[in-house]
Amino acid sequence: MNTANPDKHIRKEIYDRLHNSEVNTLTFKCYDTNVTSANDNQYFLIGTQLNQPNRTKCNRGWLNSTEIQVVVRTKKNTGSRVLLDDAVDHVLTELDSFSLPVLSGMKVSLSEISIENELVEDTQSEIFYTKILRIETTIN
Repeated sequence: MNTANPDKHIRKEIYDRLHNSEVNTLTFKCYDTNVTSANDNQYFLIGTQLNQPNRTKCNRGWLNSTEIQVVVRTKKNTGSRVLLDDAVDHVLTELDSFSLPVLSGMKVSLSEISIENELVEDTQSEIFYTKILRIETTIN
């Protein structure tokens, strides 16, 4: 049997590391799946999580993949992607050497972060810049 599903532990660790982060004097909140406040101009969003069994000689664990979106909303013609890039750098730094608390009973033996995609949504009055990151972890 595999170890317990790691999703909630991974989300909590990401949230604890990123919530209320300060980037370029602006505060980024972190949300799980949905953004509850229409007033946030910048935030982190923990998205889809996928798990595949990872069986080794000694135990059974998981290969986990978790999506993190970095979102910056600006008024038209007033901003650039610099804040977005700086926020992505912040995430890469904060999630480097990713681990889970000992109390979770799970050990991260490998973690890798990649930048998967960049999206730009242009509305009548605003532009939403989004970079999609993925952290992949091997859990034992």
